[in-house]
Amino acid sequence: MNLIATAGNEKIRDFLVNDWYRSLKENVDLTETDVLVINYGLSDLPEDVIDFPAVEKGLINNTRFLNLALFLERHPEYDQVLFCDGGDVIFQSDISHLFKEHREAFRAVVEQISPPIDLVVKKDDLANGEEIKSFLYGKKFFNVGVILAPREGFLELAKVMKMILKNMNVWGGDTVLINYVIYKSPHVELPSKYNFIPSTAKEKFFVKGSKFFLESGEIIPIVHNAGRFKLLRPVKNFGYGPGKNKLNRFNIWMFRVSFFVANLFRKQ
Repeated sequence: MNLIATAGNEKIRDFLVNDWYRSLKENVDLTETDVLVINYGLSDLPEDVIDFPAVEKGLINNTRFLNLALFLERHPEYDQVLFCDGGDVIFQSDISHLFKEHREAFRAVVEQISPPIDLVVKKDDLANGEEIKSFLYGKKFFNVGVILAPREGFLELAKVMKMILKNMNVWGGDTVLINYVIYKSPHVELPSKYNFIPSTAKEKFFVKGSKFFLESGEIIPIVHNAGRFKLLRPVKNFGYGPGKNKLNRFNIWMFRVSFFVANLFRKQ
C-alpha cells in the first residue's frame, strides 16, 4: 500500500483542503494509496483522509518527519511514501506511477538554482555540523517539498534528525539533514516537472486557464510555489481552479539574483 502525506496547521487549512487535497483527489489515481495529514491544530479535515495528531512539537518543517516516522512505525502496511508540503503544492496530473519506479531509493527533484540553505543552518545547530557541511559543500540540493522513498528511508531520516538536529526550531534544518541522508543513500533525481518551482526552474513554462504548462504544452504534474514568505513567492493567488495563478516575474527575477549572489559568498 502507498501513502501520500503532508502536515499543516490551521494557517494553511483552506489551501490544504481546497487546493492541495482537491487537486490530489481529482488528478491522482488513489486506488492503492491512502492520504495522511499530520495535524498541528487543523480543523474540519475531509473525512477520507487519515487525521494523525502531531506528537512531536516544534517547527513543522522539521518535526513533521518525526511524526511521519511515528505513524509509519504504527502502520507497517505502508511501503512507499510520498511526503510533500501542504501549503504551497498542487497536483495537475497523475503521478501514481512514481510509486512503482526505483522503489528502493529516495526520489526527489534537484533544485536547478539551489538557495544556500546550509548558510542559514549554523554548525552549532547540528551534532556534527562541520562534517555535514563539508560533505554537502558543492552539491546541489534536493528540494524537500516533495520526496518519495520506501518507509525505511523515512524511518532512517527521522532517526538521523533526532540524533543530529540539536535545534528543532531552526529553519532549513530539514533541508540540510534530508540532503545529507539522501546523498548517503540510494537516490534518483526526478525530472523537475515532479516538483516544479517557478522561481528556480530553468525550463520555460506558461500559465493558461490557471494551469501550468511546459513550453512543449505538457501539463506540469506537480507545481510548488516555494518561498519562505508568502509575499515573496513567484505566483500570486496560487492554487487549484479557475481564477488562480498569476506570475510575479519580478519575484522570480529577484529570487534568482539573490540566490546567485548568496552562492557567490558561499564559495568564498
